[in-house]
Amino acid sequence: MLDPVADDLIRDATFEFLKPITCNLISIPMNEGKKTGLFWVIAAATATVATFVSWPRAVVQTDNGAGQMLFEKFTDPLAAASMKIVTFDEAQGTLDTFEVRKDKESGQWTIPSREGYPADAIEQMKDAANSLVGVKILDIQTSNAEDHDDLGVAEPALEDLEVGDDGVGRLVTFKNDAQETLASLIIGDPLKDDPTKRYVRIPNQDPVYVIKFDEAPLTTNFRDWIEDDLLQMSSIDIDTLEIKDYTATLGQGGISLSRKYTADVAVEGAQYSLTSMLEFDPNDPRVEAKKVDAPAGQTLNKTKLNEMKNALDDLKIVNVYRKPEGVSATLKASKDLLSDQDAITSLAQRGFYPIDVGPDGEAEILSANGELSVSLKDGVKYLIRFGNIAGVSESGGSDESTEGEEKSTGGVNRYLFVTTMVDESKFPVPNLRAIPQTLEELDAMLNPPKVEEPKAEEPPVGEIKENDAAQSDEPEMKEEETSDESPAEESEAKSETTESDEADEAEMKEESKESSETEATEDTAAEESGEVETEGEGEATGKGEAQEEGDAAAEVETETKTDVEAKPADEKLTDEELQERLEAEQEKITKENQRKLDARKDQLEAAQRKVRELNERFSDWYYVIAEDTYSKLTIKRDDLFESENAAAAAEAPGQGGPQFNIPGFPGN
Repeated sequence: MLDPVADDLIRDATFEFLKPITCNLISIPMNEGKKTGLFWVIAAATATVATFVSWPRAVVQTDNGAGQMLFEKFTDPLAAASMKIVTFDEAQGTLDTFEVRKDKESGQWTIPSREGYPADAIEQMKDAANSLVGVKILDIQTSNAEDHDDLGVAEPALEDLEVGDDGVGRLVTFKNDAQETLASLIIGDPLKDDPTKRYVRIPNQDPVYVIKFDEAPLTTNFRDWIEDDLLQMSSIDIDTLEIKDYTATLGQGGISLSRKYTADVAVEGAQYSLTSMLEFDPNDPRVEAKKVDAPAGQTLNKTKLNEMKNALDDLKIVNVYRKPEGVSATLKASKDLLSDQDAITSLAQRGFYPIDVGPDGEAEILSANGELSVSLKDGVKYLIRFGNIAGVSESGGSDESTEGEEKSTGGVNRYLFVTTMVDESKFPVPNLRAIPQTLEELDAMLNPPKVEEPKAEEPPVGEIKENDAAQSDEPEMKEEETSDESPAEESEAKSETTESDEADEAEMKEESKESSETEATEDTAAEESGEVETEGEGEATGKGEAQEEGDAAAEVETETKTDVEAKPADEKLTDEELQERLEAEQEKITKENQRKLDARKDQLEAAQRKVRELNERFSDWYYVIAEDTYSKLTIKRDDLFESENAAAAAEAPGQGGPQFNIPGFPGN
């Protein structure tokens, strides 16, 4: 390798040497044919020299290269807009390619080797590019091309390789936005006496360098480059689970459906309760489903349900495939899809089958191994469908055995679809207060009828209550207390009590009549003023509404009491004051009702917004998960329940632990 200064000197010397020769040739008398031939010779010599001095050189241009930067011009890792890693599979005789690239227009990172799946690559890309920034050459191992295989730096070029070839290195290339190469390196074997050092080589050059660097950031593991939390769900937010255990298979006669059971499970923290359950005849789908309860002496299997919740919280994928055109984010199938045989075949290979078209022009998609619906407290509902076991290779997608893909414990993976929707049941219409329109309605609202407390039942004759038995220990005290009253006083008191009871009874009848009229008026007012916005594609949650209603009721009660206390009981309000009171109450109740409607609307819109964002991520893809993850997301009928004794034993505190003999205590 030559120094750039030496190149310039050779070039200048060559032209100075050829210059007088050319001039002399012009002055020498000879025929035109000989002159032409000599000029061609000179031109060829000049071209040879030019080719030599302009031949691509290694970045390091010193006598031995030691101590020099491997890539002098590559100083900013953020300048890297793409990374490509090519690895040779000796067993298959094929090249595995992993690529990460930033879109020039959107700025989004994608993985072209996974059909453009979005990458979470900002920090990862920075670390990967930084692994080649500032790397120094420690030594030049050899400049002999015949040694490349022995050092593991043979270039992974498919045209030069065959099955079983070894000594092939990993080719790593970084490029900028203009697709100009920033750094390209073939990474070979580690040194035997120092694994932190590697043999490396620049493509198309013979010298093999020894460098020290960490290649861990140059990973091709798919999961290292994507959003780690697929569902973006927390297990503590799960409100209900709907398990649909069925299988669908495609045969010569069409789709065969075998249903086992469907169960709705309510989740409250770490506790589970069965809301409803249907059992089907697996051999005859025409038999109507039976509604059943938990078997006697059994309860829901808490261990299995906890495993399901944790798997949802930490769902990891190992690969992705792009959905066929025509499959929407809601997992509906359009008419165009049903006429596309290639798309139907692609879906069926993965265990998803379009079924009859409905009046809306769309068809549902059945899953080979059932489905799971998960509703969160914020009103977002996930629908997860389970397909077939992932095959070895499928046309139109990446090979499942691609470099860096994580394999499941059982050695197989499963396909799944994910979509979200709004759970309308989480957003009930709020209870709006009736707005009084007249002074009579205001009075009925501020002075509701008293409700008579139910009288305690008298025990049968001869039966003694516990309190009576307890009081019977002090007969003399009661006798002394009552002995002071004379018969006349007792008679007078009894007379007064009778008159008071009769007056109360008459008053209660009148109040009861007014109450029924008031209720009818309030119902009419509620119908007139209770216009509720129910527009929106989502399902809503009443989260926090009960508290708000309680606070509002407490506020109204407090204000009412304050207003009542402001005027003495015996001082009546004027008509003008009553009208002001009516208008104030109307304004207050109107604002209170609007707050409830606005709270519901805000919660509904938040759920709808989150659903849109999630479906934008899920709409184009179906995913591949490990088999052990799939087994945690599904529960067979025999595993859904466990005996109550087993459940109690599982929750009982541990009885083990060391025992100590402490002097002075009983038993020691």
